[in-house]
Amino acid sequence: MLGGIGRFSAIREAARAVGSPVGHPDFSNFHHRQDLKMRDLCGRKFTIKTLPSPVTLIKKLSVNSGVGIRPHKLSAHRTKPALPMKTNASIFRSLAAVVAMSALAHPGAQAQTSATDPVGFVTLNISGTGGTIPIAYTFTSLALQQPVAFQSTTTSVGGSTILADAGASWTNNQYNSTTTGAPPTHYVEILSGPGAGTIYDIVTTDGTAKTLTLGSSLAVGITSGASYRIRPHWTIAGVFGTANQVGLGSGSAATADQIQLFRNGGYVGYFYQTAGRNVLQNAWVSASDLNTDAGNTVIYPGDGIVIARKQSGSLSLVLNGAVKTGQTSLPVLSGYCLLGNVYASGMTLSNSGLYTGDGATGLAAGSAATADQVVFWNGTGFVSYFYQTSGRNVLLNAWVSASDLNTDAGNTAIPAGTALFIKRSGAPFNWVAPQFPATFN
Repeated sequence: MLGGIGRFSAIREAARAVGSPVGHPDFSNFHHRQDLKMRDLCGRKFTIKTLPSPVTLIKKLSVNSGVGIRPHKLSAHRTKPALPMKTNASIFRSLAAVVAMSALAHPGAQAQTSATDPVGFVTLNISGTGGTIPIAYTFTSLALQQPVAFQSTTTSVGGSTILADAGASWTNNQYNSTTTGAPPTHYVEILSGPGAGTIYDIVTTDGTAKTLTLGSSLAVGITSGASYRIRPHWTIAGVFGTANQVGLGSGSAATADQIQLFRNGGYVGYFYQTAGRNVLQNAWVSASDLNTDAGNTVIYPGDGIVIARKQSGSLSLVLNGAVKTGQTSLPVLSGYCLLGNVYASGMTLSNSGLYTGDGATGLAAGSAATADQVVFWNGTGFVSYFYQTSGRNVLLNAWVSASDLNTDAGNTAIPAGTALFIKRSGAPFNWVAPQFPATFN
C-alpha cells in the first residue's frame, strides 16, 4: 500500500478501481498538437487548451533558478532582479553552519522542538512572451519548504490515520483549519523508519488526546518511535502574494496570467482577478469558480507548477524558506503526472532514485516502446528519457534519450526548481528521492 501526500489518495484509489491511467496527457503526437489530450477516470477523452506544441508556441519557457543563502528571518515572497544559479560549495558551507547551530539547539530527537532547517532563497524565473507569442509557459517547482513548526517522536499510532505523541505541546486545531471545506494548513512528514519521507495532510489537531488525525493512511510499517515533523503548507497567496505582489498579469480569465496545478487528472488554472462583472474582485480565484477566494489553495511539496504568462516581460520570484533535508517520497501515478525537484540543489537522472532496478519501486526499464519515461523541457523542446535494457545495436543498462539510444544520458540534470512529467505504464509507486545535496559541508 502506498503512503504519501493526501491529495493523491482519492486519485490513486480510483485508478486502481478502474484499472486505467488517471487523466494523463497524450504525448503521442505532441509536436503536431496545440491542445493537451487527457482521459478521465472512465477512459473518456477530453481536451484542455493549456499546453501548446513546443514547436509552435513555447519559445520562451525557462526553468532556470538561482539559489542563495539568507540565514535570517524568512518572508514568504519578494520580487527582485533575476540572479544566476548559485550552487557552489560556499553556499553549502553556509548551510552547514546553520545545520550545526540547529543541532546544538536541538540535540535530541525525543525533544519536542520547532526545528531549524538550513534556510535560504531561490529565484524562479518566469518567462514573458517577448511580444512574439500569445502565451509563454514556465514549468517550475518550489525548491524550498516552509519552516518546521514542530518536531518530535511518535508514542503510538492508532489505526491508519492517527498519530499520537503523549509529550506534544500542541493545542486544539493548532495545525488545521476549523472552516468546513477549507484546504489543509499543515502536514506531517515522517523522518525515520518505514515510510520515511512520506507526508500527510493534518485534518484535526487534538490538544487533549495529543493526537493528529491525518488525511490519508500512513504507510505500512510506521509505528511508535518514528520521528516526524510538522510544516505549514505553501499556498498560492503565500508564494505569489495575497495581493499578487509578485506581479503576474491580473484581470479576467481571458486576460490574466495563470498558475496551473495538476489536480484530479487535469490542470486547474488560478489567476488574480481584478476585472469582470458579478465576480470576486482583487483576489486569487480558480478559472472554474470566479466567486470563491482561492488564495489558500495548497501547493504541495513536489508539485509541478505551470505558469502561463500572457505579458511581454519576464518576472523573477524570490522565495525565502527552509531547505528540505532527508529523503522525500513522492507518489508517482499510473499514466502521466507532473512532479518537481523538492530540493534546493540539482540532481541527475542517475542519482535521482527514479530507477531502482525494480519496476515495483521505480520506473520500469526496457525499450523506447516499453519503458517508463521522464519528459521535461530542455530549453528548446520536450525531451523523453528512459532506462534502456533491451534493443539491438543500442547502449544497454543506461539512461538514454529517446532521440539517441547510444549515448549515456545519466548525467542529464534535473536542476532545482525543475518540473518534469513522468509517464508510468504500471502500477503507482513512491519515488524515494535521496537528499540533495547529500551533505552540507
